[in-house]
Amino acid sequence: MSGHAADAAVDLVVVGAGIVGAAVAAHAAERGADVVVLDRSTVVAAGATGRSGGMVRAYDPDPATAELAAASLAAYRDPARWPGGTSPLRSVGAVTVVDPAHEDALRAAVPQLRERSGAAAHVVSGRDEVAGLRLAGGVALVEPDAGWVDPVEVTTLWLRRAVAAGARVRRGVRVVGVEDVGDRARVRTDGGHVLARDVVLAVGPWGPRSVEGVRTSAPVRARSIQVSVVDGRPPGPDHATLLDLRTGVYARPYGPGRTLIGMPHVVWDSAVDAPPDPDHARATFAALTAHLPWLPTAHVTTTVRSADAYVVAADADAPVALLSATGVPRVHAVRGWDGGGVKVAPEAGRRIADAVLAGHAAGPLRRGAAPAAAAPVTTSTQGEPWLTFTT
Repeated sequence: MSGHAADAAVDLVVVGAGIVGAAVAAHAAERGADVVVLDRSTVVAAGATGRSGGMVRAYDPDPATAELAAASLAAYRDPARWPGGTSPLRSVGAVTVVDPAHEDALRAAVPQLRERSGAAAHVVSGRDEVAGLRLAGGVALVEPDAGWVDPVEVTTLWLRRAVAAGARVRRGVRVVGVEDVGDRARVRTDGGHVLARDVVLAVGPWGPRSVEGVRTSAPVRARSIQVSVVDGRPPGPDHATLLDLRTGVYARPYGPGRTLIGMPHVVWDSAVDAPPDPDHARATFAALTAHLPWLPTAHVTTTVRSADAYVVAADADAPVALLSATGVPRVHAVRGWDGGGVKVAPEAGRRIADAVLAGHAAGPLRRGAAPAAAAPVTTSTQGEPWLTFTT
């Protein structure tokens, strides 16, 4: 970083080194862009990513989100896409439970889900239990090849890919503002500034408004998330991940004999470091007993509360671009993920990188040519009822 505005600009500055920011940086650097990543923390995934449960599956009731999720599951499953040739996915399976009235919609989704993700999927009805989970009167979409990832591990892997491709990662740097300086953007930090041809703000629950000079066209709000880890799961194979769309409750294995459980905690504008809500912890425990009948004999070892970024939209049915304008030329804000960022991060990161770099099609990047224009970059505002936690 420099104090001289005449210095040559890098191609891309990514502000925020969470799972999506890291994915954007890796994809952009591997396409030949000169990338700098700035993050205010000195540790990996210190924000919402580090508190994410990392549940991964291809299905989503919103078609646009499902498209991203299916491609992302394929990426998580493919060892060739990860350093060392080892996939980060724990393939315990994923079970999504819905009301029986929606069984036809589930069955209709299966062929496209299989095609897009390359993974197995089938619908189960008329059974009490599947993959170690009680269905509590519901119908289930079962994805045997899905499961969960450790978001901190995945973020670290993407940052390593970015650095291997020439990116520079600067930690402990707080971005205080961005401004237009002609044909570039100046990113001001507490340690100087950096000039860039493009800037991507991937700042999660803090929102782009936390950066001076930015007024995004797709604002986000922080919403509380809270989960507990319970000890006392019976011996045997891990159960699948669970999401019940009727209630929003969710669960996944969390090491030997332990399970992470959660339920939507609808407290808006909540601080990332807010203290846990004991009443909500008790309600979550009670609600999951219908799916995990052994819970009454288990005990809670830890409860953690944080926050995630949700899109604020006047029209809940309108599509939301992955990137929104900020009022500053060449500065783009990544949308809020409504609790589903980990599930879509591989494909969302790829599309965001392609969309930003495609803007330089008229001229070369500093270390390579820009890719062809990406497909339309949109998702819906319909997000996950479950939220995220640290692994």
